[in-house]
Amino acid sequence: MPSGDLNPGSDARHARLYFDTGSAQMPANAEDNFRALLATMQAEPASRAVISGFHDASGDAAVNSELSKQRAEAVRDALVAHGIASGRLDLEKPAVSTGGVAGDPEGRRVEVAIQ
Repeated sequence: MPSGDLNPGSDARHARLYFDTGSAQMPANAEDNFRALLATMQAEPASRAVISGFHDASGDAAVNSELSKQRAEAVRDALVAHGIASGRLDLEKPAVSTGGVAGDPEGRRVEVAIQ
């Protein structure tokens, strides 16, 4: 799956963004991927979103965890830049993606879910 592609399961209440290996830079087409979610948050001012970064089990666990955190923070910052108050965005502790192998895009994703 190319970096930044929208997961087919994404909708107005959930989005997945895929990052390049070793990078916390927002994918070039990330805004397209969370446009519907952003519209929902703007239309529902009481809503909150949980942002979760994932990584695979290969390599150094501390480095992977930090990169996952940086990716989640990049998504949070992008949402804030689009007018969503940071107090409405909760970062979850980075999680290890299960079932994937090293290099699997699932281990380089950030998920956003409106609660």
